[in-house]
Amino acid sequence: MNHNDALLKEADRCVKCGICLPHCPTYKLTQDEGDSPRGRISLIQGIASGALDSQRAHRHLDRCLGCLACQSACPSGVDYSRLIDGYRATRSQTRRQRIIHSLITRLPYQGWSRIGLWLYTHTGLRQLLRPLIGKKMRRLDDLLPNRARLGSWRPRYPTSSPKQGRVGLFTGCAGRISDRPALDAAIAVLTRLGYEVVVPENQGCCGAMHQHGGDPTSAERMSNVNQRAFDNQGLDAIIYLASGCGAQLTRHPFAAPLYEISQFLNRCHWPTECQLNAMDCTVGLHSPCTLKYPLELTNEPEQLLRRIPDLRLVCLDQIDCCGAAGSYLLEQPAMSDALGSRAIRQVALQQLQFLATSNSGCALQLAREVRQSPQTIRTVHPVELINQSLNNHP
Repeated sequence: MNHNDALLKEADRCVKCGICLPHCPTYKLTQDEGDSPRGRISLIQGIASGALDSQRAHRHLDRCLGCLACQSACPSGVDYSRLIDGYRATRSQTRRQRIIHSLITRLPYQGWSRIGLWLYTHTGLRQLLRPLIGKKMRRLDDLLPNRARLGSWRPRYPTSSPKQGRVGLFTGCAGRISDRPALDAAIAVLTRLGYEVVVPENQGCCGAMHQHGGDPTSAERMSNVNQRAFDNQGLDAIIYLASGCGAQLTRHPFAAPLYEISQFLNRCHWPTECQLNAMDCTVGLHSPCTLKYPLELTNEPEQLLRRIPDLRLVCLDQIDCCGAAGSYLLEQPAMSDALGSRAIRQVALQQLQFLATSNSGCALQLAREVRQSPQTIRTVHPVELINQSLNNHP
């Protein structure tokens, strides 16, 4: 069976019932059937059969977030992820897409890039180059945290407590810049609980951006790189922080089981000397789409944060998708901005001191939206609050 026939076979399982419509963020925003799951499946059927090929059809399909809220709601069990990824694999990436994907997924692993980032952000080079780069690159620059710096970790972090085990830490590519505080917090918490932490130097990007951007061959190659990096380390578990990375990593088997950091901390033994101390603050908890749908781990960060005494937790269940979705926030700026703005309008920001989320792309998107409000709110990963609680002295 060729690629298009496989797409048609899966698409034929959709009965166009419309149950997916109220779950689709883009359809709720535009009320256009072309921006709905069943509408997009119809477009894929037309394109795969050769009956349809128009820019308007491709535009509707390109505006899909790939959040998979529709797949979770589908009574027929249509594998929408397979359909949208399969469609995108039939289209050639533009030169600009390849450059952006390469910058995001390769540069953070280069040793010299730490110096380059420092020069870019501290010497006036940023202001000099901004007028010369294109809109998408300026948009990428706008997402760069004010205190951005590339992570540099030792290969091993021994524990000073009685050893409970040995775990590997997956850093991710964008996470090496945007999630540096969270990754450092994860190492601090895990070693304090008695786990030796291994950070393989030869790990790489998870491949999600390539998988969902129409380049499954590169995604497969990146998976093989990570399997080689982690599989011979004698690990009891592999820990990831970004749910987008986790959803991609779980597509392929590793020698050790994969855990989202909150999921792991909820299941491991906490020594009596590792008590969480009170934090008198209000935290808004956002659940990324990748955590809710492919991973089905929505309750894990909530369960973990509710362990902190005096912390008031507000679960932001009213947010559908924040509009980040990997490279979507660069490729579809208008739709991404509309979804991000809509998400933040649904949050009573004046109540919050922290906005917690478990995905690096969502954190960048939400932090940008928060910066446009008059409120002073820190956007954090849940593990940062756990580390802060452990270090608070009663």
